[in-house]
Amino acid sequence: MTTEFGLIVRRSALVERQVDLQDLFAVMEVGEWFDASDDLLSFGPHFGHEALITIVSRLIELGLVYFDDFFEFCGDYPPWCAFRGRYNPSSST
Repeated sequence: MTTEFGLIVRRSALVERQVDLQDLFAVMEVGEWFDASDDLLSFGPHFGHEALITIVSRLIELGLVYFDDFFEFCGDYPPWCAFRGRYNPSSST
């Protein structure tokens, strides 16, 4: 995960909301994800808060639900600190 205005998307949300992966890439303006697991896709870094807000709006228009299906991950952290996300199926919607 990147802390530079990153976005995390549940893979299962794409199936639940009938969102094609290529449509997701188009909305994110990328050709692939930043990182991925079996359950999560990570995108970023995005350049600035305005870019992030634009992409969040596009994701919602695509049919994804903010916070249930995706969320942004950003903050001020020292460069020696790294983060990894893990899917917790017991708390999914």
